[in-house]
Amino acid sequence: MTFLKYLPVIALATTLNVGCGGGGGGSTASPNGIYIGNITGGEPSFNGIEEKGIIYNGRFMTLSNQANGISQLFDASLTITNTSLSGSGFRYDSSSLRNSIGYDGTFIEKQSTAINFIATGSNLNNFPAGAFNLTYSSSILAKGADTSRLQGSWSGIFDSGFGSIMDLNFDTNGSITSGSDQAPLDCTFTGNITPADSSINVYNASITSSGGSQCTMPAGTYTGLAWTEGDTDGTLVLMIANGTLKGGRAVILTKN
Repeated sequence: MTFLKYLPVIALATTLNVGCGGGGGGSTASPNGIYIGNITGGEPSFNGIEEKGIIYNGRFMTLSNQANGISQLFDASLTITNTSLSGSGFRYDSSSLRNSIGYDGTFIEKQSTAINFIATGSNLNNFPAGAFNLTYSSSILAKGADTSRLQGSWSGIFDSGFGSIMDLNFDTNGSITSGSDQAPLDCTFTGNITPADSSINVYNASITSSGGSQCTMPAGTYTGLAWTEGDTDGTLVLMIANGTLKGGRAVILTKN
């Protein structure tokens, strides 16, 4: 089967000051950034829903979040060659692995990226091919990262099922002082969120799930990326995944 064709390469913008992500090709342009946009194809129920995405040092993560809280998360490792992107990863619905995914596309530095995706390997539910069309968000990226902004309690819905609410409490250093899913899911969480680069609004996330018979996150450590939104940083966009454990979670958390 022929893989998706690359989109036309178009003019470069200036170099992004957070460095080049991914490997290969001696690229001087970087796709690193926070993006907002939309998705076409894939799971039809998520078409037309705003996508929140990030590319940072070769990792691409993006989430769709329906009004009822049901979310999907794409997580990929990308190789950057000039202004082209390619790679592989996974798609998760709420917490569970759904598909292995292949990616390819292009970007205009500090402006936009267009990334095609197609299911590979085991194709659950005959998941159709699709594409992300994402616009670079300079305003969201511009503020620096500071864990003192995270201090306090946060909660967000990750599924429509009873109890599918993730609660996290952070101290001033970004460490989780308590974290759980509402009963009866019985997950408890430890870990931390730390600045990936204090000059920009990007955080590295590492969260360990306790597992358990009702927990939708198998025991182990999940890594990912996060950023804050809003004038008072009252929203935390958090995406974590572990492909080996076949689990991932995309949550838009609100400060309580």
